[in-house]
Amino acid sequence: MLGQQPQSGFSSIPNLTPKQSDELTKLSVGLAAQTADVTAARKELLIAIFSNTRNAEAISLGVSKVCQTESSLANVQATVLAGIQASPHKLSADQRKTWVAMGGLPATRAGRQAIPNISQRQLSALTKMAADLTPTVQRVAEIRLQMFEMALAENPLKATQSEKACRDLESESAKVRADHFAKIQAGPSKLAPDQITALIEQGGAIRTGGGMAFTHPEPMDFNDHDGYIPLFDGSTLKGWDGNPKFWRAEGGAIVGESTPQNPSGNSYLVYRDVEAKDFTLKFEIKIEGTGGSGLQYRSKTGIPWLAPIAPNVTANTGPVNLNWMMTGPQADFWPSSRDWTGQFYSENTPMRILAWRGQVVEGAGFGTKRLMGAIGDRQALGALTKMNDWNQFTVIARGGTFIHILNGQLMAVMIDDDPNSSNNQSGLFGIEIEATTKVSVRNIWLKKIN
Repeated sequence: MLGQQPQSGFSSIPNLTPKQSDELTKLSVGLAAQTADVTAARKELLIAIFSNTRNAEAISLGVSKVCQTESSLANVQATVLAGIQASPHKLSADQRKTWVAMGGLPATRAGRQAIPNISQRQLSALTKMAADLTPTVQRVAEIRLQMFEMALAENPLKATQSEKACRDLESESAKVRADHFAKIQAGPSKLAPDQITALIEQGGAIRTGGGMAFTHPEPMDFNDHDGYIPLFDGSTLKGWDGNPKFWRAEGGAIVGESTPQNPSGNSYLVYRDVEAKDFTLKFEIKIEGTGGSGLQYRSKTGIPWLAPIAPNVTANTGPVNLNWMMTGPQADFWPSSRDWTGQFYSENTPMRILAWRGQVVEGAGFGTKRLMGAIGDRQALGALTKMNDWNQFTVIARGGTFIHILNGQLMAVMIDDDPNSSNNQSGLFGIEIEATTKVSVRNIWLKKIN
């Protein structure tokens, strides 16, 4: 179409003819070596700025090299442009002004945010760094244009003055960037080595702004207790209720122990101080021996026990005390079992196992349950359980959805759509001991939603 703007990296220059566009493109190709020198110098400076240990001398040398290469590029650009201006394809005053404002180089499209696995918190920190750097960066850009313009005007004195001003501003920019980076690396938004490398490749700043970038969730920090309350004080069983024949506080953990001489059968330590329906619960658990345990939640006490109790247990403990027996959902933990650890189990109800390890199951109370998807192979997931060692367990309950996560790996998901199901009622937390074993639980933290 007549008068159509040529499509190139110089398309923002007004009324540019196809021939002028070709000439400017040839110019930029001819400047490839000098442009590469500037890019390499800036990369070296960013590497020095983003070093784990700040090296003032390396930063100073990097600043000098950047300004030297910028000055060299400006001089070569001026020389090559003079040839264009002496040709029939001379740029008009407004075209030349736009070209100078572009730095004499074709415009490039920034790609999508390319920092791997960046979290929202990291993005916010880098966005703040970019915003705080903006005034200094703009002044640096102005000085770079001055260097370019002085080279075009063949004014060596002012060109030298501009290069000195470049060093001053680049030094200021480097200090601000290094200060910001040190704060980021000292806080929760710390960047990983591959993220730093990507940031350097992007020129030391994120390319996309605000909330338009793709972000990843924050990595799991098991020791982050913001918004959580402790259910165990680390030294006493304050708030807990259970048979003292089996339960004690020892070595910073709650310990339940059942032996052939002191058999417990199913026995529970109940936390009486909190009831919850929707929550996130984090705790560490360890089994020594071949027995089992589990963490009860949304559970009740005082409900008649359905399973038979072994005679040796009755002989040891007397008649069953229903205040120490729990009915309700359980995050199962039985490391010696091939199948059970991580599953969703309905304790003391006919529903029993609702979602085996490795399953996503949908159901409604006592109604039909359906396997909706597989998380992974049951045996392979079981191999992630640590025998005779501490395991990190996370239980998430929201409405009728229950999620069990062990050592950072999803183990089972159960969805119960019956609002009247015993699984969907507010209730108590508790720890189970079953069979001959020793269970230890510590670092019990609850984030209660309601």
